[in-house]
Order: sequence, then structure tokens, then C-alpha cells
Amino acid sequence: MLEIPLSDADWARVQSLFPVLSSTRGRPRRSDRDILNAILWLQQRKEKWHRLPATFPPQQTCYLRYMAWKKTGVLEQVHERLPLHGPEISNV
Repeated sequence: MLEIPLSDADWARVQSLFPVLSSTRGRPRRSDRDILNAILWLQQRKEKWHRLPATFPPQQTCYLRYMAWKKTGVLEQVHERLPLHGPEISNV
């Protein structure tokens, strides 16, 4: 089973899927790595969004990023690059 939070080696395998964005205004953007950790935590445990622990970024932030990544195919590519396959992984 994949370790959450992602190890540096696992993050290195998927990091290129997430564009480096420079924010010039507004609130600082949440780390893609932190958001991905939250999504993978939910998928491994087959939990609902409202059960996301406070140690992760806010649930709405994670959900919005999840939907964007799902729509653009990023999550599918993450699942191809990481050892996620198995009964422990589900759609959130």
C-alpha cells in the first residue's frame, strides 16, 4: 500500500504532472503535494470528504483541486505512476 504522506521518491514520480504556478496576487496557493496526500488518504480509506482530518488542507480546497485534476486526467496519470492499484483505492 502507498504511504501517506507521499515519500520524496513517490512525489518525484508524479511532480511533473503538476505545473509550477507563480501567484502574484491573493492568498498563497496550497501545495499540490499536500492536496494529493489528502486525496490519496481519502481514496485509500474509502472515506467521505467531510471526514478529511484537519491535518490536511481544507476539504473544499482539496475537493476543487480533485475535480480539476480528475477532469484534466491528472489523477489518472498519478494512478499510473504510483503503486496505487488494488482494492484499497476507490474514487472519492
